[in-house]
Amino acid sequence: MTNHPESYPEPKSIKAPTRVPNAITRVMSWGYGFGIGFQNWRFDRAVGVTKLDVPVISIGNLSAGGTGKTPMVHWVVNELLSLGRHPAVAMRGYKAMPGEMGDEEREHRLALPRVPIVAQPNRIAGLRALFEANPLVDSVILDDGFQHRQLRRDMDIVLIDASSPPYGDALLPRGFLREPAKSLSRADVVVVTHREMVSDGELNELIRWIQSQVPGCPLAVASHVWDSVMMYRASGDGWVGRVCGFDEIKDQPILGVCAIGNPDGFLSQIERMGWDLVDAVVLGDHDVFDGCVVETLCQQLKSTKVSTICMTRKDWVKAKDRLEGRIECRIVVPELGIGFESGADGLRSWIGRIVC
Repeated sequence: MTNHPESYPEPKSIKAPTRVPNAITRVMSWGYGFGIGFQNWRFDRAVGVTKLDVPVISIGNLSAGGTGKTPMVHWVVNELLSLGRHPAVAMRGYKAMPGEMGDEEREHRLALPRVPIVAQPNRIAGLRALFEANPLVDSVILDDGFQHRQLRRDMDIVLIDASSPPYGDALLPRGFLREPAKSLSRADVVVVTHREMVSDGELNELIRWIQSQVPGCPLAVASHVWDSVMMYRASGDGWVGRVCGFDEIKDQPILGVCAIGNPDGFLSQIERMGWDLVDAVVLGDHDVFDGCVVETLCQQLKSTKVSTICMTRKDWVKAKDRLEGRIECRIVVPELGIGFESGADGLRSWIGRIVC
């Protein structure tokens, strides 16, 4: 059974991904939807699909933007490591410059130093090369893999951001949906993320909608939590970092800086921590922190007289070299994790059945 979107309340805010008039994007969305539908029709019949000799777990979403794939990837990888498995992560390497690592690859390598990372558009070729070089790899996590159906998966985990529910949204480029809501039927498990950003009523409304789309599908609910925080200071030998207590930052005026898909979640978390968020610099997703951005940050620090910047680890791994020698203030980088409100045990059981 599929309910009509109009039977559900509009999400808090939907920002169009483009300034192109609706009359044009409506037609473009129709064409995009036709193309996606044809592509899925082929994949449903296993046309152009490759099966690997090891279990594959995909983590993805229906919409463009930050649903929390990176901390979810880390959670699943750590579950596999606890089971004695030797997983690898395969990703596209989105917006990586030629010969350089993208921000997401850098973050994975920092958080998962023991885990091989394949980051290239042709993930199948990259994985085959990895298997030859490292025959111990016995499982694969597809980061942002829901639409990457060229690779057959044994489990599809689909994330839905509670603060940006799919109902009321539209297909790209009119809205942010990569696929129509009916594609959720491919999910083996749905994980609602950013639970901390919505009320109980809004969460229950979203759960009801998910259950109407995929009756009986296992469901988990999770919040984004900060497990710890690193504080970095400039020194003659580069940045020196240490783990600091959350209370150390409580009375310090903070400039929030981020270039992620869901900046509202990051900035609201700063405030939920009780920290003094004075101002924010919000950049485009995956921004490279070029010279203009660094100059903007320098000017912002002068005008606000703030001595502490808070940024995500995803931003820090690409910004630290560009900020070195230009910014003398403290930089605090939270370690983002997943905190499950419900459904974690069921998710663990499913993963165990897939890989064992």
